[in-house]
Amino acid sequence: MARHTTLLATLLLAALVATASAEPRATRRLLADNVAAVCQYVTVPQLCTSLAARSGATSFQALTVAAVNEALSTAEEAKATVDRIVAAPITDEKLKAQLGVCLENFGYAVDTLKKAATDLQTGAAHSQSVSHISASVTYVGNCNDAFSENPGLVSPVADITGILKKLVSNSLGLAIGVHMQASRN
Repeated sequence: MARHTTLLATLLLAALVATASAEPRATRRLLADNVAAVCQYVTVPQLCTSLAARSGATSFQALTVAAVNEALSTAEEAKATVDRIVAAPITDEKLKAQLGVCLENFGYAVDTLKKAATDLQTGAAHSQSVSHISASVTYVGNCNDAFSENPGLVSPVADITGILKKLVSNSLGLAIGVHMQASRN
């Protein structure tokens, strides 16, 4: 992890130096190229690269904001999915109890991801946004833990939880990179 972080920091510094003297149009192109290159250092590079292309992010900061917003949207979707399953009359009590853990923790993840998005957009301390995203990783993991502690009980939200965990993990990797970039400046 430390090696990847060092490589990420080096890549970011090189990008800053390269773009410092370029023309504005060329700068946008260089930043877009470097944003895609940064994705190789996150947990799931393919998701990051796809997001970089879809979001049109032209800076590391913008890509991080886009990643957090995508994780936030997915967390809200996961929470709504759990709400629907719990409300279904065919859902048994044991499953409802485990889904209650997911519902509570997805709610916490939504709250902390909102705080992280606000932190990133308002220029709050980068360590604060990293802390919020890190907490979201834990909250998402708590849903998986609730089901792993009950062998034989299958999570009906395993797929969305898996995707959410990858998105939040990527967001954390990018936020740490932005934090390191800010620390060096």
